[in-house]
Amino acid sequence: MRWICLTGLLLLTLLPAQAGHSAPKILLRIHVQTTGEGLSNMQATTIALPPNGEQIQIRALPEVTEGELIDATQDASGRIHFLFNHEGQVSLSAVTAENQGRILVVFINGFIVYAPIIDTQIVNGELVLPHPINPQALQFLQDMARRNVRQAAKT
Repeated sequence: MRWICLTGLLLLTLLPAQAGHSAPKILLRIHVQTTGEGLSNMQATTIALPPNGEQIQIRALPEVTEGELIDATQDASGRIHFLFNHEGQVSLSAVTAENQGRILVVFINGFIVYAPIIDTQIVNGELVLPHPINPQALQFLQDMARRNVRQAAKT
């Protein structure tokens, strides 16, 4: 009996856990440029924009995250379309309405992938990157979007 228990414990120790295994994390963060006036270091942070390293301040808390993502697709021209749920749509609409002329900064796993000047309000909840991203990152974002949709359907 001890032999069976020890063998079982050994197998549990050596085999990776599947039930509690979480999916790979991917972070999508969308921030907006700020003047930083009246904000503490906890509320604003300085970043360097590629390719020339121009420094700007952004709000420390993101406006939209991967938690609001419900779809991520790449079209035939290579553009990436991010579609957000109602909360993300409202946030994206408000931030693009209130911050015309400022920079919207899109991060994937801490790397800036897009930083356009806001020239129009995004009212449909869809943000389009004009270029492709790493295929593995896109796949992780698509998986995240599917999980978000399934989770929303459960509630």
